[in-house]
Amino acid sequence: MLLCIDFQPAYAEAFGHAMESLRDRLQTAASKREKVHFIYNEVFSLEGEELGDPLERVLEWGSSQCLAINDAVMLRKNFGWISHLFRTGYERNVAVSILGYLMKEGLSSSADIPAPELERIVATSHSDFEGFWDCSAEAWEEIRTGAVAMPWLFDGGVLPWLESLRGEDVEVCGGFRHRCLDEMCMMLEAGGIPYRLNEPLIYSLPIEDFGETSPDAPDSPGSPHAGTHETLMLPGLVPC
Repeated sequence: MLLCIDFQPAYAEAFGHAMESLRDRLQTAASKREKVHFIYNEVFSLEGEELGDPLERVLEWGSSQCLAINDAVMLRKNFGWISHLFRTGYERNVAVSILGYLMKEGLSSSADIPAPELERIVATSHSDFEGFWDCSAEAWEEIRTGAVAMPWLFDGGVLPWLESLRGEDVEVCGGFRHRCLDEMCMMLEAGGIPYRLNEPLIYSLPIEDFGETSPDAPDSPGSPHAGTHETLMLPGLVPC
């Protein structure tokens, strides 16, 4: 099973170098009747800037780019449901544990978790609650106010979707490495879904080309639990 994340016109210049490989991978999937989930961000406007695409635009673009997605499951999602303070190190482990708890209890965000239970999750995820607080006071304050959340928009619902992946050999490609891709991977981990990354088909913002996240990099939008907008790319269509 292949999960294609955020291969859409709004971000086309970010992954232009990988278009030929993407076409080949999707063609291989089509010829082998492999399941493909094509996961995209719908339009979200922030200060007049479009940060996604409607389904019609995604499909038209996919056709113009000769992408074999006619039989793919098209899944609309939002983005920005996990703060960037929880994308690396033990903070990431904490966020995955929180997501798992939200799934189990049917809650929306870390702000809904009672303080004693939140402390227990942090302590068992990090093994040192006091150490987490000392080193991550900002992260602790953020999770208390909802910095880790379930997506408020996901076609079909997150939990049914995760169950549909269980037992599959899940390959993940696409997505800004330190943004939407990581959020989706954290969601898979919280749901107990093993996966592997197709590294040549993962893309980054220019500041993240070497796996580093700039301290000045803005947060992803799309959720009431996230910060301000990330720098996105303009579409760059090429003929078939």
